[in-house]
Amino acid sequence: MSDVADTAAGFIRLIVAGNTEDAHELLSDRTAADIAASELQANFDALSEEMGGVTGVGQPMVISEDWPHKTENDVAIVYVPLEGDVFSEAITVTVSTENDDFRISAIEWGRP
Repeated sequence: MSDVADTAAGFIRLIVAGNTEDAHELLSDRTAADIAASELQANFDALSEEMGGVTGVGQPMVISEDWPHKTENDVAIVYVPLEGDVFSEAITVTVSTENDDFRISAIEWGRP
């Protein structure tokens, strides 16, 4: 499951670093069609502003491997904490398989 957590954390680290075009490449085809790279940046910027800025990315945690509405290609839901000066937040992603690669198929901005 460490590859799944690494995929989620890598995706978040790209966004935090401002590399949303590269992060967009890690989205599933369906999700990439629904969310532009600029939307990833805008969503992150809004979350970061609420936090008073992001100072780091914490250790990702696989929080579920089985949930209602899980699809055939879904592997896990991963919680990736964000460290901030004012308070901490998180981005939760669903990691799925697509063409034998791990891809991000859903994103939840902020703690669930």
